[in-house]
Amino acid sequence: MRFKKQISLLLCVVMVFLSATLSSYASDGTNAGTPAIINTAEEITGLVINYFAKLINNIKGTDETAIPPAAVNPHSWIEYNGEPIENPEQRLNAETWVANEIAFESEKSYTNPFNDVDVELHLWGNGRLYKIPAFWDGGNVWKVRFVCPSEGNWYFKTVCTDAENTSLDGRTGAVICTGYSGEHEIYKHGFITTNAGEKYFTYDDGTPFFWLGDTHWGLGDGTGDMVETICEKRVSQGFTVFQSEPIGAKFDFTNGITEEDMAGLADYDEKFRIVAENGLVHANAQFFFSYFIEPLISNNGGFNGNEPSDSAKAYLEKVSRYWVARYGAYPVVWTLGQEVDNDFYWSETNHPEWGLDNNPYKLVAEYLAKHDAYDHPLSAHMENVGSTSVYGNGEGATDNCKVYFKDAMPSCFRDIKAHNFYAVQWHTDKTEQSDFRIEKDCWYNSQGKPAINYEGQYCYLWTKNFGSRMQGWTAYLNGMYGYGWGGHDTWSYLNVYDEENDSSDGVDTITSEEKINATWQDALEYESSYQAGYMRDFLENTEWYNLIPRFDNKAYFVPANNVYYVYAGNEDNTEIVIYFYSFTDETVAQNVNTKFYGGIKTGTIGSLVPNGRYTYQWFNPISGEFSEEYEFTATRFGTYYIGDRPQATDMALRIRAADKF
Repeated sequence: MRFKKQISLLLCVVMVFLSATLSSYASDGTNAGTPAIINTAEEITGLVINYFAKLINNIKGTDETAIPPAAVNPHSWIEYNGEPIENPEQRLNAETWVANEIAFESEKSYTNPFNDVDVELHLWGNGRLYKIPAFWDGGNVWKVRFVCPSEGNWYFKTVCTDAENTSLDGRTGAVICTGYSGEHEIYKHGFITTNAGEKYFTYDDGTPFFWLGDTHWGLGDGTGDMVETICEKRVSQGFTVFQSEPIGAKFDFTNGITEEDMAGLADYDEKFRIVAENGLVHANAQFFFSYFIEPLISNNGGFNGNEPSDSAKAYLEKVSRYWVARYGAYPVVWTLGQEVDNDFYWSETNHPEWGLDNNPYKLVAEYLAKHDAYDHPLSAHMENVGSTSVYGNGEGATDNCKVYFKDAMPSCFRDIKAHNFYAVQWHTDKTEQSDFRIEKDCWYNSQGKPAINYEGQYCYLWTKNFGSRMQGWTAYLNGMYGYGWGGHDTWSYLNVYDEENDSSDGVDTITSEEKINATWQDALEYESSYQAGYMRDFLENTEWYNLIPRFDNKAYFVPANNVYYVYAGNEDNTEIVIYFYSFTDETVAQNVNTKFYGGIKTGTIGSLVPNGRYTYQWFNPISGEFSEEYEFTATRFGTYYIGDRPQATDMALRIRAADKF
């Protein structure tokens, strides 16, 4: 114990002395190259700190332990080698993973079609059986949407709860399915999924999926033409996910589904179809804005003590099944509702009947999963991290994790089996080095599930291009393998929320006038929407899914004075990516975010192979351009002092072991 204290004391003395030395040689506001004496001092500082950091890690240990695997639900399909149907009523052609629709008209009328009868399609082929719910679509029409996940011969037969209605029960068909012939990756590789212990999404065939989302909470208010234009643009910019909520939708699920809802549902169907035809994954919230879950329960039996009554639960399952039936054959992700984890800001939004303990969206999660034949990923859109984080302070959690971020409550979905990723709402400070508390909580405490930055600050509402760009880099390199970009006013069409106020993220001010004048067409051209695609291009030129965030572990990286960064490397440190977000170039934002030479300096990399050969390239996240490739040889201590960046802007650096790439 005395030895560890002596090491810590010596380390502090060295850091204080060298920091004072550096400050005495620095000058404010310059983008000129760092003087040699400062570089020399920084190099010595980095080597010393790196040495002691590795020594302390060896003595005290680190948090760099294996990510625990999550409990995984068994797949919904059933192993089944059913017989072919010799004389099917219908014969169809299909392509793998592309939605198909069949309509059945009932010869019998029902007083309340939504409640009186259910229809299910049993689809089998290639040793699998899928049970797919159908939905009432007005009048006497029931429809079913399905996909065939593999090539070959498939067969189907309907099952109706009213077995005497032969126009709905016992209908048969055969499908000849061939491989997808188009250009979209989602249909080439299959719907996305999560896997136990993996912190990123994959396609069905195991190929890593890069989540880059565009935010549209007011999907109900948008037109089909608008959605088409947005999707085409976002695909060209490199986005892969369309994140939506049904605010403004022209249907009402709070008290039954009736003929009056059909026009609104048809309009919503068209938007889902457009998103799917553009090859985007559709991360969608269910039913309505979150507040309306309370009138839904009240209108259908209310609460029985601290939980919904049996009749309310039955109705909630009914509408969950209906949502899956309409949209489950598309490449989707279920996100439940606006900020419902852990309780939709219970103390602020006046819904006294439910909170985190009896959150009815836990039931919605279970019901969606129960009826989802294709096992789409499911999460609950989280409150901002000031209120809810993955584990937070751990209060009420049933598992025992290390507390990294005590300022927030834990997710209330940790024990929900249907829940298989965290949709975090987070943005890091734009004007100082992160302390990595939230990032560590998301990485170490997420039960082996992905935890993504689902919602950050919106461009031209609370931040501008630097902030929007930087949020994506800090998410991915902190192990949050997904980023939801958002722009005003595509994030919620024609929404005047906070438009009356000026806002600042510390480097840029967004005036009320700028907010009011922003249009959805403007949001398509914000620089950061292109720059998010540049980030994707850069990371897909690495094995990003193998990068491990090293946070503030100075055995891997020691930043120079006033330098802000995020660092990730693969297991053996043969591929490293560092993003530097301190800058003194005044073209980046209205205000610089650091002082002295912090906008152009870097730091010292550690944990390299002693005397090993490495290559490195700089990447400009503003323009999407790479520098030439350079080489260096690590010191005999396994370190390397990087020196100055090519520019005093935010920049990314990729380092690779020369003998591995």
